[in-house]
Amino acid sequence: MKKRAAGISPTFPVRADYRFLRRLVSSLFSGKVDEKPEEFDKVTEVFIKVGGSWERVFQGSPVDVKLLKDVLRWAFKKGILSKKVPWEP
Repeated sequence: MKKRAAGISPTFPVRADYRFLRRLVSSLFSGKVDEKPEEFDKVTEVFIKVGGSWERVFQGSPVDVKLLKDVLRWAFKKGILSKKVPWEP
């Protein structure tokens, strides 16, 4: 499946939670995270364990979106999300 040249495709990745996580990661960390599905799975597990609900996120619950952002920040700080390697020119 090809990615569109401009922006994120609405169908890539196929899972809606991954697309939502990609959007949050890109806005929170502005390109500092290497997006990997297995890491998103870990974030999703933690989010659900601390009481988050994907159903409520997609219905627009600000409480659950904030909780998801907090989990992402925690995962970034703890090294669960892979940081992109800055290559020197």
